[in-house]
Amino acid sequence: MKHSPLRFRNFSPARFLARHWQREPLLIKGALPDWQDPLTPEELAGLACEEGVEARLVANRGKQFRLRSGPFAEHDFTSLPDKNWTLLVQAVDHYLPEVKALLQCVDFLPSWRIDDVMISYAAPGGGVGPHFDYYDVFLVQGQGQRTWQLGQRCQATDELRTASGLKLLRDFQPSAEYVLEPGDVLYVPPGLAHWGVSHDQSLCYSLGFRAPAVADMLLGYTDQLADELSPDQRYEDPPLKPAPAAGEIDAKALAQVRRLLNEALNDEHALLRWFGALQTRPRYPELLAPLRRPPPLEHDTQLMTHPGSRIAWHENTDRLFCFIDGECLELPASATLRRLLPLLCAHAEPFQAGPFLRNKSSRALLEQLIVQGRVLLV
Repeated sequence: MKHSPLRFRNFSPARFLARHWQREPLLIKGALPDWQDPLTPEELAGLACEEGVEARLVANRGKQFRLRSGPFAEHDFTSLPDKNWTLLVQAVDHYLPEVKALLQCVDFLPSWRIDDVMISYAAPGGGVGPHFDYYDVFLVQGQGQRTWQLGQRCQATDELRTASGLKLLRDFQPSAEYVLEPGDVLYVPPGLAHWGVSHDQSLCYSLGFRAPAVADMLLGYTDQLADELSPDQRYEDPPLKPAPAAGEIDAKALAQVRRLLNEALNDEHALLRWFGALQTRPRYPELLAPLRRPPPLEHDTQLMTHPGSRIAWHENTDRLFCFIDGECLELPASATLRRLLPLLCAHAEPFQAGPFLRNKSSRALLEQLIVQGRVLLV
């Protein structure tokens, strides 16, 4: 049976985007009043013991912090004190569709911007210290309570304490304080200092977004372009006159350089293919389990995109570009595919195969994704 998607209560997406997104924090009290934790702290600890799962333990005493990275063993947890420590497990939505369902709450944002859902369990007094992120985050409170302090706007030049392995602010200037209870949500925009401390045994779900640095994008895109350019494409002089002075690089030469580089950079098709691949690169490609052959698909077969798979798409004239886990497929534009692609991008929402089996392109796409392990039968 299909369930209604999760939504924040007493929340206007349009007002939020106009006033808060990447600008100002927002506390949403009682946003998810019926939210039930999909896993226990013990189950989260068990996940942190598995090979390949990104997990960290942070112990704190006063302003001193100590970081350890997983995978962990059972004795790592049994030897911990009763307070002042935090377990953080990255990308839990890649393993549990029930966690990925939380992303339905932010489906008013482009799905390709979402990174993952990190879950943190904290003992009383536990926290990871004052810090800031370069990306947006929604902090969804599960069991227990945490106090969050919000501080100043930060940037790369702010002094950090890094001896623990964490990037903690030397100077934290709190300006607001909120106590989050089960079902409360706190939105924190990029660059805003924040610090959470647990009152008791608590769980927090951090919905984080991808925000690649412009420097990294520039390097990545130009590296790809350089690989695709022919060695025959080289600098050519503009129309020349006898040089008035030895060694001078004149304005015409610079204009020629700019023209040649702009011609190489202004390839919208190349930019689209690169950016779509960048934003859909999977965190854990090893989670996808390919099949030898596609299973038979019936009208009532229920399908769902693998929680660890990332899909986006773009329409350009008569073609649809489908980006799947860092790869690009070019498909013919059709009404059926236009209906299918958004369903593939939805967060942990199953859909029926029937409407897409008569169309040759959509059926072939589904069969291909099922064989690759990117779409699951549920």
